Amino acid sequence: MSEPSRHQQGLWQGPALAWAVLILLFLLNLGSAYVPLGPGNVALNLVIAAAMAIVLAVFLMDLQNSTILVRVVAVTGLFWTMIMFSLTFSDYLSRS
Repeated sequence: MSEPSRHQQGLWQGPALAWAVLILLFLLNLGSAYVPLGPGNVALNLVIAAAMAIVLAVFLMDLQNSTILVRVVAVTGLFWTMIMFSLTFSDYLSRS
């Protein structure tokens, strides 16, 4: 059997890095559940979730190597998702 080439070894570096970052963010999220921060827990967990979503978008959706049009579509989808969540939360908060 021949040894794997450098290209094949480098092929796993990006997903392995993304996996390691996601595991670290998960452990940070898990650890924050045991720290009594009051309302700060929700804010911290939302920031961690946003960081996880960014890691997934950049590495696993391969946005760093995509065209400008694909990046614009990804940002537009994120923008509309934020609008829909804000409308949902405003409806939820306005009900008694």
